[in-house]
Amino acid sequence: MFYALLVLSFPGFLPVPAAVATSPGLTAVPVVSTATPPATDPCSEPLGWRVAEIDPRFGLGQGEAEAAVHAAARLWNEAAGQELFFHDPDDGFDVVFHWDERHARIQEWLPRRRALDAEMEALARDRARVEEMRAELNLFQVEHERRLETLDRRWDAYAELLAEWEARRPIPPDVQRQLDWEAEELERERVNLNRDAARLNEEVARVNRETQRLNQRIQELNARRAEVEADSPLGSIRSGFYRETHRTLGRWSVSVTREVFIYQFDDRDHLEKIVAHELGHALGLEHAVEPGALMHELHVTGPGVSLEESRLRLTDADIALLREQCPDLPAFR
Repeated sequence: MFYALLVLSFPGFLPVPAAVATSPGLTAVPVVSTATPPATDPCSEPLGWRVAEIDPRFGLGQGEAEAAVHAAARLWNEAAGQELFFHDPDDGFDVVFHWDERHARIQEWLPRRRALDAEMEALARDRARVEEMRAELNLFQVEHERRLETLDRRWDAYAELLAEWEARRPIPPDVQRQLDWEAEELERERVNLNRDAARLNEEVARVNRETQRLNQRIQELNARRAEVEADSPLGSIRSGFYRETHRTLGRWSVSVTREVFIYQFDDRDHLEKIVAHELGHALGLEHAVEPGALMHELHVTGPGVSLEESRLRLTDADIALLREQCPDLPAFR
Protein backbone atom coordinates (compact mmCIF):
# COMPACT_ATOMS: atom_id res chain seq x y z
CA MET A 1 0.00 0.00 0.00
CA PHE A 2 1.37 3.44 -1.03
CA TYR A 3 0.56 6.49 1.09
CA ALA A 4 1.48 10.07 0.35
CA LEU A 5 0.24 13.22 2.01
CA LEU A 6 0.53 16.93 1.46
CA VAL A 7 1.22 19.02 4.54
CA LEU A 8 0.34 22.71 4.79
CA SER A 9 2.58 25.01 6.78
CA PHE A 10 1.82 28.63 7.72
CA PRO A 11 4.52 31.32 7.44
CA GLY A 12 5.18 33.83 10.18
CA PHE A 13 3.10 36.99 10.22
CA LEU A 14 4.00 39.70 7.73
CA PRO A 15 6.93 41.99 8.61
CA VAL A 16 5.54 45.01 10.42
CA PRO A 17 6.99 47.78 12.63
CA ALA A 18 10.04 46.69 14.56
CA ALA A 19 8.16 47.03 17.84
CA VAL A 20 5.98 44.09 16.83
CA ALA A 21 7.77 40.77 17.05
CA THR A 22 7.21 38.25 14.25
CA SER A 23 6.49 34.60 14.86
CA PRO A 24 8.12 31.70 13.01
CA GLY A 25 6.20 29.37 10.73
CA LEU A 26 4.91 26.09 12.09
CA THR A 27 7.27 23.14 11.83
CA ALA A 28 6.20 20.23 9.69
CA VAL A 29 7.02 16.59 10.28
CA PRO A 30 8.61 15.01 7.18
CA VAL A 31 6.72 12.09 5.69
CA VAL A 32 8.47 9.12 4.14
CA SER A 33 6.55 7.47 1.31
CA THR A 34 7.12 4.03 -0.17
CA ALA A 35 5.64 2.64 -3.35
CA THR A 36 4.75 -0.73 -4.84
CA PRO A 37 5.03 -1.07 -8.63
CA PRO A 38 1.52 -0.35 -9.97
CA ALA A 39 -0.54 -2.79 -11.95
CA THR A 40 -0.95 -0.15 -14.66
CA ASP A 41 1.59 2.37 -15.91
CA PRO A 42 0.19 5.94 -15.62
CA CYS A 43 2.93 7.13 -17.98
CA SER A 44 1.46 5.18 -20.89
CA GLU A 45 -2.16 4.57 -19.84
CA PRO A 46 -4.14 7.62 -18.72
CA LEU A 47 -5.93 7.49 -15.39
CA GLY A 48 -9.60 8.34 -15.08
CA TRP A 49 -10.84 10.27 -12.06
CA ARG A 50 -14.16 11.26 -10.56
CA VAL A 51 -15.27 13.42 -7.65
CA ALA A 52 -16.95 10.75 -5.54
CA GLU A 53 -17.87 12.56 -2.33
CA ILE A 54 -17.97 16.14 -1.04
CA ASP A 55 -18.74 16.85 2.59
CA PRO A 56 -21.32 19.67 2.50
CA ARG A 57 -19.45 21.56 5.24
CA PHE A 58 -16.86 22.52 2.62
CA GLY A 59 -19.53 24.61 0.90
CA LEU A 60 -18.23 23.33 -2.44
CA GLY A 61 -20.45 22.29 -5.33
CA GLN A 62 -19.83 19.30 -7.58
CA GLY A 63 -19.05 21.54 -10.54
CA GLU A 64 -16.57 23.62 -8.55
CA ALA A 65 -14.80 20.52 -7.28
CA GLU A 66 -14.59 18.99 -10.75
CA ALA A 67 -13.29 22.26 -12.20
CA ALA A 68 -10.46 22.25 -9.67
CA VAL A 69 -9.51 18.65 -10.53
CA HIS A 70 -9.72 19.45 -14.26
CA ALA A 71 -7.25 22.34 -13.74
CA ALA A 72 -4.88 20.12 -11.77
CA ALA A 73 -5.07 17.31 -14.34
CA ARG A 74 -4.53 19.76 -17.21
CA LEU A 75 -1.30 20.93 -15.58
CA TRP A 76 0.20 17.43 -15.78
CA ASN A 77 -1.29 16.67 -19.20
CA GLU A 78 0.27 19.77 -20.73
CA ALA A 79 3.63 19.10 -19.11
CA ALA A 80 3.61 15.52 -20.47
CA GLY A 81 2.52 16.40 -23.97
CA GLN A 82 -0.19 13.76 -23.74
CA GLU A 83 -3.21 12.86 -21.62
CA LEU A 84 -2.25 11.45 -18.23
CA PHE A 85 -5.60 12.09 -16.49
CA PHE A 86 -9.17 12.31 -17.78
CA HIS A 87 -12.58 12.72 -16.22
CA ASP A 88 -14.33 9.36 -15.91
CA PRO A 89 -17.49 9.81 -13.78
CA ASP A 90 -18.28 6.09 -13.89
CA ASP A 91 -15.03 4.20 -13.32
CA GLY A 92 -12.40 6.80 -12.41
CA PHE A 93 -10.49 6.70 -9.15
CA ASP A 94 -12.20 8.55 -6.31
CA VAL A 95 -11.44 12.11 -5.28
CA VAL A 96 -13.02 12.52 -1.84
CA PHE A 97 -13.48 15.80 0.08
CA HIS A 98 -13.30 14.58 3.66
CA TRP A 99 -14.06 16.76 6.68
CA ASP A 100 -13.07 16.08 10.27
CA GLU A 101 -13.26 18.01 13.54
CA ARG A 102 -9.56 18.84 13.53
CA HIS A 103 -9.98 20.72 10.28
CA ALA A 104 -13.18 22.25 11.56
CA ARG A 105 -11.13 23.83 14.33
CA ILE A 106 -8.67 25.06 11.77
CA GLN A 107 -11.46 26.67 9.78
CA GLU A 108 -12.67 28.42 12.93
CA TRP A 109 -9.16 29.67 13.70
CA LEU A 110 -8.15 30.84 10.22
CA PRO A 111 -10.51 33.86 10.07
CA ARG A 112 -9.02 35.14 13.33
CA ARG A 113 -5.54 34.73 11.89
CA ARG A 114 -6.49 36.46 8.65
CA ALA A 115 -8.17 39.34 10.51
CA LEU A 116 -5.05 39.80 12.60
CA ASP A 117 -2.84 39.72 9.51
CA ALA A 118 -5.04 42.36 7.88
CA GLU A 119 -4.69 44.59 10.94
CA MET A 120 -0.94 44.06 10.93
CA GLU A 121 -0.81 45.13 7.28
CA ALA A 122 -2.86 48.22 8.10
CA LEU A 123 -0.50 48.92 10.99
CA ALA A 124 2.49 48.67 8.66
CA ARG A 125 0.85 51.18 6.30
CA ASP A 126 0.18 53.55 9.20
CA ARG A 127 3.76 53.14 10.37
CA ALA A 128 4.97 54.14 6.91
CA ARG A 129 2.63 57.14 6.95
CA VAL A 130 3.94 58.30 10.34
CA GLU A 131 7.52 57.84 9.16
CA GLU A 132 6.72 59.97 6.11
CA MET A 133 5.27 62.64 8.41
CA ARG A 134 8.44 62.55 10.50
CA ALA A 135 10.62 62.91 7.40
CA GLU A 136 8.65 65.93 6.19
CA LEU A 137 8.78 67.43 9.68
CA ASN A 138 12.55 66.97 9.77
CA LEU A 139 12.93 68.81 6.44
CA PHE A 140 10.70 71.59 7.75
CA GLN A 141 12.84 71.88 10.89
CA VAL A 142 16.11 71.95 8.94
CA GLU A 143 14.80 74.67 6.63
CA HIS A 144 13.49 76.66 9.60
CA GLU A 145 16.90 76.50 11.31
CA ARG A 146 18.61 77.62 8.11
CA ARG A 147 16.31 80.63 7.80
CA LEU A 148 16.89 81.54 11.47
CA GLU A 149 20.66 81.47 10.97
CA THR A 150 20.34 83.58 7.83
CA LEU A 151 18.16 86.10 9.66
CA ASP A 152 20.68 86.32 12.50
CA ARG A 153 23.50 87.06 10.06
CA ARG A 154 21.40 89.67 8.26
CA TRP A 155 20.52 91.35 11.58
CA ASP A 156 24.21 91.45 12.55
CA ALA A 157 25.16 92.91 9.19
CA TYR A 158 22.36 95.48 9.41
CA ALA A 159 23.31 96.49 12.95
CA GLU A 160 26.95 96.90 11.93
CA LEU A 161 26.06 99.00 8.89
CA LEU A 162 23.63 101.13 10.87
CA ALA A 163 26.26 101.79 13.53
CA GLU A 164 28.76 102.91 10.88
CA TRP A 165 26.33 105.39 9.34
CA GLU A 166 25.19 106.73 12.70
CA ALA A 167 28.83 107.43 13.54
CA ARG A 168 29.12 109.45 10.30
CA ARG A 169 25.89 111.45 10.59
CA PRO A 170 24.09 112.93 8.86
CA ILE A 171 22.88 109.78 6.99
CA PRO A 172 22.16 110.51 3.30
CA PRO A 173 18.43 110.15 2.39
CA ASP A 174 19.03 107.36 -0.14
CA VAL A 175 21.09 105.40 2.44
CA GLN A 176 18.40 105.98 5.06
CA ARG A 177 15.74 104.63 2.70
CA GLN A 178 17.89 101.54 2.07
CA LEU A 179 18.39 101.05 5.81
CA ASP A 180 14.68 101.44 6.49
CA TRP A 181 13.81 98.97 3.70
CA GLU A 182 16.27 96.43 5.10
CA ALA A 183 14.82 96.85 8.61
CA GLU A 184 11.29 96.24 7.27
CA GLU A 185 12.45 93.14 5.39
CA LEU A 186 14.14 91.78 8.49
CA GLU A 187 11.07 92.43 10.61
CA ARG A 188 8.84 90.77 8.00
CA GLU A 189 11.09 87.68 7.99
CA ARG A 190 11.06 87.61 11.82
CA VAL A 191 7.25 87.63 11.85
CA ASN A 192 7.15 84.88 9.20
CA LEU A 193 9.60 82.73 11.14
CA ASN A 194 7.62 83.14 14.34
CA ARG A 195 4.47 82.07 12.49
CA ASP A 196 6.30 79.07 10.97
CA ALA A 197 7.63 78.15 14.41
CA ALA A 198 4.08 77.99 15.72
CA ARG A 199 3.07 75.76 12.79
CA LEU A 200 6.17 73.64 13.38
CA ASN A 201 5.27 73.13 17.03
CA GLU A 202 1.72 72.14 16.06
CA GLU A 203 3.09 69.61 13.57
CA VAL A 204 5.47 68.19 16.20
CA ALA A 205 2.53 67.74 18.56
CA ARG A 206 0.47 66.05 15.82
CA VAL A 207 3.27 63.63 14.90
CA ASN A 208 3.79 62.80 18.56
CA ARG A 209 0.07 62.06 18.96
CA GLU A 210 0.13 59.80 15.88
CA THR A 211 3.22 58.02 17.21
CA GLN A 212 1.57 57.50 20.59
CA ARG A 213 -1.54 56.02 18.95
CA LEU A 214 0.64 53.80 16.79
CA ASN A 215 2.52 52.46 19.79
CA GLN A 216 -0.76 51.79 21.58
CA ARG A 217 -2.02 49.78 18.60
CA ILE A 218 1.25 47.84 18.54
CA GLN A 219 0.77 46.86 22.18
CA GLU A 220 -2.84 45.83 21.57
CA LEU A 221 -1.97 43.78 18.47
CA ASN A 222 0.89 42.08 20.26
CA ALA A 223 -1.55 41.02 22.97
CA ARG A 224 -4.02 39.73 20.35
CA ARG A 225 -1.22 37.97 18.51
CA ALA A 226 -0.36 36.07 21.67
CA GLU A 227 -4.01 35.02 22.07
CA VAL A 228 -4.30 33.87 18.44
CA GLU A 229 -1.04 31.95 18.58
CA ALA A 230 -2.07 30.32 21.84
CA ASP A 231 -5.26 29.06 20.16
CA SER A 232 -3.62 27.99 16.90
CA PRO A 233 -3.62 24.30 15.89
CA LEU A 234 -0.29 22.73 16.74
CA GLY A 235 1.95 21.34 14.04
CA SER A 236 1.33 21.43 10.33
CA ILE A 237 -1.98 20.77 8.65
CA ARG A 238 -2.59 17.77 6.44
CA SER A 239 -4.34 19.18 3.41
CA GLY A 240 -4.42 16.17 1.12
CA PHE A 241 -3.66 12.46 1.04
CA TYR A 242 -3.09 9.88 -1.71
CA ARG A 243 -3.72 6.18 -1.07
CA GLU A 244 -2.86 3.37 -3.43
CA THR A 245 -3.87 -0.22 -2.62
CA HIS A 246 -2.57 -3.22 -4.61
CA ARG A 247 -4.02 -6.68 -4.97
CA THR A 248 -1.22 -9.12 -5.61
CA LEU A 249 -0.90 -12.64 -6.91
CA GLY A 250 2.42 -13.94 -5.74
CA ARG A 251 4.96 -11.29 -6.70
CA TRP A 252 2.66 -9.68 -9.28
CA SER A 253 0.34 -6.73 -8.71
CA VAL A 254 -2.89 -7.61 -10.50
CA SER A 255 -5.01 -4.58 -9.64
CA VAL A 256 -4.65 -1.22 -8.01
CA THR A 257 -7.13 1.07 -6.25
CA ARG A 258 -6.30 4.75 -6.13
CA GLU A 259 -7.93 7.36 -3.90
CA VAL A 260 -7.29 11.06 -3.35
CA PHE A 261 -8.54 12.67 -0.15
CA ILE A 262 -8.84 16.44 0.24
CA TYR A 263 -8.98 17.62 3.86
CA GLN A 264 -8.45 21.37 3.87
CA PHE A 265 -7.95 24.28 1.48
CA ASP A 266 -8.02 28.06 1.77
CA ASP A 267 -9.36 29.00 -1.66
CA ARG A 268 -9.69 27.79 -5.25
CA ASP A 269 -5.99 28.31 -6.08
CA HIS A 270 -4.94 26.43 -2.97
CA LEU A 271 -7.34 23.58 -3.76
CA GLU A 272 -5.95 23.18 -7.28
CA LYS A 273 -2.40 22.95 -5.91
CA ILE A 274 -3.41 20.30 -3.37
CA VAL A 275 -5.16 18.19 -6.01
CA ALA A 276 -2.26 18.59 -8.47
CA HIS A 277 0.17 17.47 -5.77
CA GLU A 278 -1.84 14.31 -5.08
CA LEU A 279 -2.20 13.59 -8.80
CA GLY A 280 1.58 13.74 -8.97
CA HIS A 281 1.69 10.91 -6.43
CA ALA A 282 -0.81 8.99 -8.56
CA LEU A 283 1.80 9.18 -11.34
CA GLY A 284 4.31 7.62 -8.97
CA LEU A 285 6.20 10.83 -8.19
CA GLU A 286 7.86 11.14 -4.80
CA HIS A 287 8.25 14.40 -2.88
CA ALA A 288 10.60 17.03 -4.30
CA VAL A 289 13.33 18.33 -2.03
CA GLU A 290 13.28 21.85 -3.47
CA PRO A 291 11.07 24.26 -1.47
CA GLY A 292 8.43 25.87 -3.64
CA ALA A 293 8.02 22.85 -5.91
CA LEU A 294 4.49 21.56 -6.34
CA MET A 295 5.67 18.12 -5.22
CA HIS A 296 7.42 19.43 -2.10
CA GLU A 297 5.80 17.94 0.98
CA LEU A 298 5.16 21.40 2.47
CA HIS A 299 3.08 24.15 0.91
CA VAL A 300 3.02 27.59 2.51
CA THR A 301 -0.21 29.53 2.28
CA GLY A 302 -1.76 32.70 3.66
CA PRO A 303 -0.82 36.40 3.68
CA GLY A 304 2.71 37.14 2.61
CA VAL A 305 2.73 34.50 -0.14
CA SER A 306 3.36 36.11 -3.53
CA LEU A 307 1.08 35.65 -6.51
CA GLU A 308 3.83 33.72 -8.25
CA GLU A 309 4.10 31.33 -5.31
CA SER A 310 0.34 30.85 -5.00
CA ARG A 311 -0.46 30.17 -8.66
CA LEU A 312 -0.73 26.64 -10.02
CA ARG A 313 2.52 25.78 -11.78
CA LEU A 314 5.22 23.15 -12.14
CA THR A 315 8.79 24.04 -11.26
CA ASP A 316 11.93 22.61 -12.85
CA ALA A 317 12.12 20.21 -9.92
CA ASP A 318 8.61 18.90 -10.66
CA ILE A 319 9.41 18.47 -14.35
CA ALA A 320 12.59 16.59 -13.42
CA LEU A 321 10.58 14.18 -11.27
CA LEU A 322 8.11 13.61 -14.11
CA ARG A 323 10.93 13.05 -16.61
CA GLU A 324 12.58 10.53 -14.30
CA GLN A 325 9.30 8.66 -13.76
CA CYS A 326 8.07 8.86 -17.37
CA PRO A 327 11.10 9.37 -19.66
CA ASP A 328 9.22 8.28 -22.79
CA LEU A 329 6.52 10.96 -22.68
CA PRO A 330 6.25 13.06 -25.87
CA ALA A 331 7.43 16.16 -24.01
CA PHE A 332 10.77 14.47 -23.25
CA ARG A 333 11.54 12.82 -26.59
